[in-house]
Amino acid sequence: MIFNQLKQKKYPSNATFDEIYPKLYQEHSARHFTPVNIAIKAANLLVDKPTDKILDIGSGVGKFCCIGSAVTDAHFYGVEKRKTLTNLSNKIKRNYKLKNAHFINNDFTTLDFKKFNGIYFFNSFHEHFDETCILDETSKVSLSEYKKYHADLMMKLNECNKGTKLVTYYTFKNKIPSTYQFIDANETGLLKFYIKK
Repeated sequence: MIFNQLKQKKYPSNATFDEIYPKLYQEHSARHFTPVNIAIKAANLLVDKPTDKILDIGSGVGKFCCIGSAVTDAHFYGVEKRKTLTNLSNKIKRNYKLKNAHFINNDFTTLDFKKFNGIYFFNSFHEHFDETCILDETSKVSLSEYKKYHADLMMKLNECNKGTKLVTYYTFKNKIPSTYQFIDANETGLLKFYIKK
């Protein structure tokens, strides 16, 4: 089983892992969903102890949370506004008995960010900026919506407690509030690590 392999530090290729998803989402994986190796690195950066609660903003098919819950003992929460994707994430969670993965069908702005020790963000708003990045029929290109989501993100990140960890993938530093101290970057600078000051 793919998640047992992850727990044993036998890491599958991205293509192999994505076989757990319907074909439609496998085709979108390279553009929209966190690669296996990045998810493992990000989870390990975010987690210090089993009681940690990590939030994935715009969790899509739940890939990051499922992997994070397999390679660490912490709890991972994915918030996703598309009900079809939340339902799929919960189905994967049930099928593979991932008790530390949790999925919330809602807008991220409704959540209390102070409840989380760590935040993961893989530029889930980009589809509102780039028409080649459209995921499904619920997506629409809207620069005003793109700007609003980023303003909301800045506000919510500022609400986090001091010491909250933040890991971003494919996200510019200017989209992160100055209340966060940049710590490190790897994967040719695409994966960035911050801590709330």
